[in-house]
Amino acid sequence: MFRMDYEPSSMQLDDEVSRSPMPSPRAQKRPRPLKVLPSGGDEECSSQSLSQSRSAGEPSTCSKALSGRPPIPKLREIQPPMPRNPYLVRADDDSHVFQASQSCLNRGNYSRFLWDYHQEVELGHGNFSKVYRAVHRLTGVPFAIKTNRSPITTLQARNMWLNEMQALAAVQHHPHIVGLYDAWFEPDVRGDAEQAYLKLELCGDSLGGVFKRRVQLKEQEVLDMLRQIASALKRIHDLGMVHLDIKPDNIYIALESSQANNNSCAAACSSSGISTGNVYKLGDFGLAIVQGGQRAGTSEGDSKYLAPEALKSRDFLNSGLADRLDIFALGASAYELLRGSELPKNGQVYHDIRAGKIFLPGSNQRLVGLLKKMMAPDPAQRPTAEQLLRSPLLTPAGSTGGQLQPQQSPLPLSQ
Repeated sequence: MFRMDYEPSSMQLDDEVSRSPMPSPRAQKRPRPLKVLPSGGDEECSSQSLSQSRSAGEPSTCSKALSGRPPIPKLREIQPPMPRNPYLVRADDDSHVFQASQSCLNRGNYSRFLWDYHQEVELGHGNFSKVYRAVHRLTGVPFAIKTNRSPITTLQARNMWLNEMQALAAVQHHPHIVGLYDAWFEPDVRGDAEQAYLKLELCGDSLGGVFKRRVQLKEQEVLDMLRQIASALKRIHDLGMVHLDIKPDNIYIALESSQANNNSCAAACSSSGISTGNVYKLGDFGLAIVQGGQRAGTSEGDSKYLAPEALKSRDFLNSGLADRLDIFALGASAYELLRGSELPKNGQVYHDIRAGKIFLPGSNQRLVGLLKKMMAPDPAQRPTAEQLLRSPLLTPAGSTGGQLQPQQSPLPLSQ
């Protein structure tokens, strides 16, 4: 008698093996190397040959096929979605429905600026930078985005942009300084370089733009500008910083929404004496520096508004009176706006202005005297920003007390 013990589950039949979910190693297909075709006139042949070879499992039959190099994908530029904000822009049917947003950008080529913001129009540009009006894609809020014109390829160029980011961040939040909301670097899509981005408060036109349109500013408007920018300079100088680029192109007129916000902060803005007119904001801190510190760049600012001591010595930032450079430039900016014609960049008149020879026929002599003090050849004779704010002409009572004569006709542009 025999006894056989076995388990039926351990026995496998041939047909069970054939139904196993794991394929046999001999049944696996090994991928064939792709043969890449050159771009050019044979694109149609290459695409057709490659598609047929993939379907049939055979290599391409195109005579010009090359092997050994991976295919180069063709990138297609796709605009990211931009949902409408129903609280800012009403639809025709007045429906308050949020639009769904689905990612469609290749994250390998991710650009925060292109992904998060819709670039609308260029607002202006300089030698090294350009500014765009850009709308945030999710919220619909417009901002001013400042970036570099040429790719950043050196450490010095990167430090110049980093200096502006940090300087502007240090002086926040002041009612007469352009607001900084964010700043970042990202790889440049054009090569081995970087792009810098500053997300700034969106303002209106600059006084330089107003001047170029031949719009004559009244004396009261210039006094308002002097008072408000002097308040911004006091903030800057109290932190031990110097702006070094005060000029009409860097003084902006705030938009109406910003003016309403600033005027609502009466307690915070009382020291700056905001009037019922325009609100002015100082921007562009690319040349800012700590007094006596090391400069990130080599530019000394616009020569039209440069103080005379900067022409005599390269050590003017270590004199202890570096803040008076900004006072001179602010006075020169006001002088140009009242003069009605552009200040010279060189020549005899250029040196006469730096010698204290300022002429404004028909203007209030008290205002002319204030400008002469601000543009005195000796920096020690110029007022500080705090002393400037205490001037009777720049106090709210002095500027609205009717002591100024009516604005006279502007000087001809040829003078």
